[in-house]
Amino acid sequence: MVFSEDYGRGITGVPFDPRRAERILAFLSEHRLVRPAGVSHPLAASVANLRRVHSDRYLESLQDPATLTQIFGTPIPEDGVTPILQYYRLLTGGTIQATRLALRTRRPAVNLGGGFHHAAPEAGMGFCVYNDMAVAVRRLRARGFLAPVLILDLDLHDGNGTRVAFAADATVYTFSIHNTSWGDTEAVASTAVALGDNVDDETFLAALAAELPPVVDRHRPGLVIYLAGCDPAYDDTLGNWKLSPGGMLARDRYVVELLRRAAPHAALAVVLGGGYGSAAWRYSARFLAWLITGEERDVTDREDALIERFRRLRHELAQDPELTKTRAGDDWGLTAEDLPGAPRSGPPRVLEHYTPYGLELLFERAGIFDELRRRGFAQPTLVVGGPGPVPTIRVFGDREQALLLMELRMERSRRTIPRREVLYVEWLLLQNPTIGFGESHPRLPGQQHPGLGLLGHIAGMLVAVAEALGLAGVAFVPAHYYMAVLGRHHLRFLDPERQAEFESLYAALKPLGLAESSEALTAGRVRDGAGAPVTWEPTPMVVPKGPVMSALVQSPEYERRRRQAAARFDYHLVRADEGTTHA
Repeated sequence: MVFSEDYGRGITGVPFDPRRAERILAFLSEHRLVRPAGVSHPLAASVANLRRVHSDRYLESLQDPATLTQIFGTPIPEDGVTPILQYYRLLTGGTIQATRLALRTRRPAVNLGGGFHHAAPEAGMGFCVYNDMAVAVRRLRARGFLAPVLILDLDLHDGNGTRVAFAADATVYTFSIHNTSWGDTEAVASTAVALGDNVDDETFLAALAAELPPVVDRHRPGLVIYLAGCDPAYDDTLGNWKLSPGGMLARDRYVVELLRRAAPHAALAVVLGGGYGSAAWRYSARFLAWLITGEERDVTDREDALIERFRRLRHELAQDPELTKTRAGDDWGLTAEDLPGAPRSGPPRVLEHYTPYGLELLFERAGIFDELRRRGFAQPTLVVGGPGPVPTIRVFGDREQALLLMELRMERSRRTIPRREVLYVEWLLLQNPTIGFGESHPRLPGQQHPGLGLLGHIAGMLVAVAEALGLAGVAFVPAHYYMAVLGRHHLRFLDPERQAEFESLYAALKPLGLAESSEALTAGRVRDGAGAPVTWEPTPMVVPKGPVMSALVQSPEYERRRRQAAARFDYHLVRADEGTTHA
């Protein structure tokens, strides 16, 4: 069983039973059918895995409460966005975990949630934000799992999003028997059967017996994900079918017994899918009790006793120690890309736009996290917080947040360029705390650790952010000379005279390394034409991208003023003993 206490979160206005998973596990615990060792805790799905199925455009849109309002059919407030996305990422991670466990143990694994079959690569709908089943399959494909997959969907509603996700993939067969089809049913490997309204046991079980066996025989799956939705039941508050409790169990037994007979080598992962109202949990509990024991059991509603016993068990439940491990020949353990980086909640939006989830998506899209993984930081973790009106973005190289790699504070500002709003970088720290200073990594002013070598990637990401938010460009004030040197390929001083002065300073110090240059400048060994020491004065630099910035720092007028100013800056470097000068 895959379960988290956080599965119990409800969403106002959505008719889920938030205690469904807890009630199922309580019943199984009451009958001594589950032990702490049989419960595995999921991790929230990483953005890297979500991107295997969903487009960046769609994932970005989920930061907008209007997108979630459309998916759930009820108003979602601004402060509800991050908790909802984290909740659905956790449930999606549960399905990833169930497929891993099913393949590892060769025993059925059940996610006590999931089954969000309406979510397509470009859109969510019908209470479904991410398609957890598609994400789990694509994640396995990326890990080298090549066997055919059958996604067997017996929810009341059409598995339209799953079908769209695999419409062109003949290795993943999508099978759905439902009341009404939601859109196009065409796919290279799919069965979509719409039975209409008021379906009873006999009609449904006859359709299942006619349609499913040929698919299993032809497709020969190595993995089956069974969406055992409970909304076909006669008492479901949103359903319009008439399946009895006996018919629901007969459905589940038929599926499992057919797979045992016709596909004995297939791993089986179960997700719960739909089921609305306070009675929906009983159908899943009865199915899982039979799956564990082979015997049918009555499911009573002695809820107080059930929940109390479960709460005693819950204190014994611990994080699965096998969660990220692999065994010899087992390639399904969690890797860096599976691990989430964003926190559960966050402060006000960065730049009035980005939630912590949105920032994690941004860093993945920009390739920053991939670069960190290539540098040996397998679990980059993003956290947003800090005092003051401008939130600080911190990126750590580990889940324990011990290895600080990056700090970034940025805001919208009109102070740098009159009448123009820019992305102003107030603070940027890039460091690698796992290496020490030495000949190849000399200490520079203000550094506690050597740099990461990612300034170019960060600059490119910031330009993309400015363009996406309709800002005039990116501005940054280098506190030290070496920062301007490192950024000289990506940045120019906004003031052409300051650019000319920097170029003269760089020419004078070019024979030296960065550490020696900084030391010489601090020691007053850089002199002007009159012999006076030159000091470093931080002033704004900008990324010369986009029409506004290009017009400012790449225009003929800018170049004219820069050339005129260059004649005034005759900087030179003197030796430490104040002797011979070097041009």
